[in-house]
Amino acid sequence: MSDALTLLLRVNLAIAGAVMLAMLLRRPARRVFGARVAYQLWALVPLAAAAMLAPARVITLAGPAPGAAQPGLTAAFDYAPSLPASSSGPDLSAILTALWIAGAVAALAHLVWRQAQFSRAVRAGRAGPAVVGVLRPRVVTPRDFAGRYTPREQRVVLAHEETHIARQDSRINAAVALARCLNWFNPMVHVLAHYLRIDQELACDAQVVAAHPAVRRSYAEAMLKTQLAARPLPIGCYWPAQAAHPLAERIGLLSERTPSRAARALGAASITALTLGCAWTAWAARPAQIVFAAAQPVVAATASQPATAPAEAPTAAVSRVVRLQPLQLISMPPEPAEAFATARDPAAYGFTRVSDDPQNPQPGLLPPGEYGPSKIHAIARWSSVDPGSAVRVYATMKDPDGHALVTDLTAFGSQSWYRLGYIERGHSRFKLFTKVSQHGDRLTVTAGLNESLHPMVSGSVDLASGETGTIRLPNGLAVTVTPTLRAETPDEVAEGQRTGRRGFVNVLRTPAPT
Repeated sequence: MSDALTLLLRVNLAIAGAVMLAMLLRRPARRVFGARVAYQLWALVPLAAAAMLAPARVITLAGPAPGAAQPGLTAAFDYAPSLPASSSGPDLSAILTALWIAGAVAALAHLVWRQAQFSRAVRAGRAGPAVVGVLRPRVVTPRDFAGRYTPREQRVVLAHEETHIARQDSRINAAVALARCLNWFNPMVHVLAHYLRIDQELACDAQVVAAHPAVRRSYAEAMLKTQLAARPLPIGCYWPAQAAHPLAERIGLLSERTPSRAARALGAASITALTLGCAWTAWAARPAQIVFAAAQPVVAATASQPATAPAEAPTAAVSRVVRLQPLQLISMPPEPAEAFATARDPAAYGFTRVSDDPQNPQPGLLPPGEYGPSKIHAIARWSSVDPGSAVRVYATMKDPDGHALVTDLTAFGSQSWYRLGYIERGHSRFKLFTKVSQHGDRLTVTAGLNESLHPMVSGSVDLASGETGTIRLPNGLAVTVTPTLRAETPDEVAEGQRTGRRGFVNVLRTPAPT
């Protein structure tokens, strides 16, 4: 699922939870604190959505110091690799995105059609009283307004509609209408639109009656006349209830005692604290962004090396353990340094340097560096290549500190026990890792940092052989990748079969930096 669809789903789940909480509390809050305070409960919904859209929490973890090598120590990583990309079937994300856009366009078209119908009724003098307009809200009345309502009723009706304008209710309803179009698939958004209108009218009634307590009877009679002539209005202010029960409830509330100023202040403070607390809880429940910070290396003392003795530069290979499954660490002793002398020779594995031109390094191998060329075991099974094919992925990027990261690895279809090439990071505290999945003549390349290609911290791009693309990681960094597809050589097929008989160990061994 794409990032946009994941964000849309997360926002709608937060909206659904906020609507259910508001529906649960609206009647008790109205009885205790009054309709005006109960209407404020609907602020839960936009705050919950904003909590999902706000930047996530950042957790900083200590990591190894840049360029440091620590003999005898192992490093484990908590992220598991992502699953291989599906080799067949339709693109589900594209289908869902197209369906969502089609639904939003249809809902918006229906909204415009209904609003145009109401506008025609206004021009014909058959609609109102109501408040219409978003940028410049105004009160509209029917042609028979003076004949249908008594002078006293006219005053309370106009006071009601002007209260809507003062409270910015028409603009709130426009935002709700837009939210219904964008989230047309979420039934709780439509529940929100209906009951928010009801609570909005009740709050407006309470404010008018509090300002004019002597007009309760005239207010009820005008309300009944308005209900009988009500027309649906998508963007504006009107009473939406079509049944008798909500109207009877609205008229009954006119006779109730207005809560005191102290009770309203206490209710407003309580609901404000509740909405802010729920929004913070929703934000804190989101997955945090993990950032690794440099830490000073720690070298354990041994019997042959006192704790006060200065640490010497390592000269032998160092084992690095990568945890591909939770709580499963596999460690192997370091190989002799002579093994890496052979690994640094590209000809040992059938590689030839085609070009050393710094402006066009892709055709040839990278210069010998800290990590290669060698057999890279830890990330081998993340790739999927068709039998008889070899796919080379050349990737470059800048880490958050501006250091260049380069990865040049080849995956072979005859085996999944290792990939051959380089992983160079210089003095960076990060390493760039890639995987590749072949789907016929298309190649899906995924990139991530620090031995993690989990979907939350990685990105992918679909390319043909020889094409260059850019992967945007969730942290905003860009990775440039170029995959190249070729046929395996007989020597590579024989080497893969020989390696497969030895068995597979998820361990990445690297020589100590010189």
